[in-house]
Amino acid sequence: MTARRRPRGSLNQQVILAAAFAVTERGGLEAATFQALGAELGAHPTAIYRHFRDKDELLLAMIDALHAETLAGLPGPTDDWAADLAAVARRTHEVFMKHPSVAAYAYRTAHREHEFHMVDRIIGCMRRAGFGDAEAARMYRVFADFLLGYSALDAGLAALDPVARQADLRSWEVEYRMLPAGPYPNIAAVAHVLPALDDPENFALALDLMIEAIRARAAAAARP
Repeated sequence: MTARRRPRGSLNQQVILAAAFAVTERGGLEAATFQALGAELGAHPTAIYRHFRDKDELLLAMIDALHAETLAGLPGPTDDWAADLAAVARRTHEVFMKHPSVAAYAYRTAHREHEFHMVDRIIGCMRRAGFGDAEAARMYRVFADFLLGYSALDAGLAALDPVARQADLRSWEVEYRMLPAGPYPNIAAVAHVLPALDDPENFALALDLMIEAIRARAAAAARP
């Protein structure tokens, strides 16, 4: 049977992005070819090129869409910079875990509108913490790298083939707990309480530590 074609002029970037996320969530980013997007949309693949010149441009737009989804779920800034920073981080991590095949590539710079807003939002938190311009910019860079790196790492694990993912998780649940104390005394001492790779408390603790460090640095900068 011949696939039904879309009406002329009905494609735009948002429609294509929605299709790209649908295809990616079924088969990973490698499945999101322009041929596959054309089939998903009932359009000729060449129609996709009118909106995205290549797959890399599409990927950057998808990454920016993650930032858009993050921003859409955030309340406005408050007087509590630390709470705002934590909200940005938790929401970012949540969105990345919803779209792991794309989020695993979020180390890329999207250089688009929603990424700009995210950067501005985090720098605003740093400035409200009391940092001067140069240090606020540096603190943004370090915090953003932590957040994107940690979230992309968790997303990468979630995006693995289920068999490979279970093998990685099992290594911490089984193999690490069975290591002999002789050559590995420190692992053996804590083996019974080693957290799983995908334990959500791992990110929660990392975020708490990061904000505590920022708060301490801001307090030190404020002292005469």
